[in-house]
Formats: sequence, C-alpha cells, structure tokens
Amino acid sequence: MTDEKWEQIVGRIKDEFKGSTYQTLDGEYENEKIEEIIFWGPAGKMKLTRKTKPRLLEEKTHYSGRAGQTTGIEKVYSEDEFVNTIELFKYDNGEWMPVDNSSFV
Repeated sequence: MTDEKWEQIVGRIKDEFKGSTYQTLDGEYENEKIEEIIFWGPAGKMKLTRKTKPRLLEEKTHYSGRAGQTTGIEKVYSEDEFVNTIELFKYDNGEWMPVDNSSFV
C-alpha cells in the first residue's frame, strides 16, 4: 500500500468516525514503524494498524566445521525498499481480536 493511499484511508476514518486517535510507534525490529488508528465503527471499537519495515534481501549463514561452534545468521535489509502489512482488530472483552480481512480484498 502506498503512503498516499494510507493517508487517504486515515483521513477518511477521521472524517467519518468521531473519537478516532492516531499514533505512530517504533516497532520491535530495527527501522520498523507502526502506525495505528483507533476508532468507533458500526461494529464497535476498531483498530487499523500499518507496519512498515525494510525488505529482507538475503540471509547469510556463518558457521564453522569445528565441534561445539554455533551457527550465526546475518540478515541483509534494503535501505530504500519497504514492506507494508495492514491489520484490522476489533476490541472484544478487553482484548484486540484480529478481523479476517481476506474478504475485503
């Protein structure tokens, strides 16, 4: 999803659903960014999240033939290509439950 399309969706949610809150968080991985908007929709309290992280280019495995040595994995990420993941959650009984959004595509 492009940045422009995401901004359109967030703007539309802010216009149509009152009481929405938008925030940006740092993800658990390096250079990962999480954007989320929480709003009250027709089905109740909802949360739409977008995770953006660098594209994984390759994994290099470092190992030694000696006994007792461990194997190391070095991950190489792109500096200019990113991967976006969109998830929709519904607040139910004190927990955020994922909504099956395969029917929306």
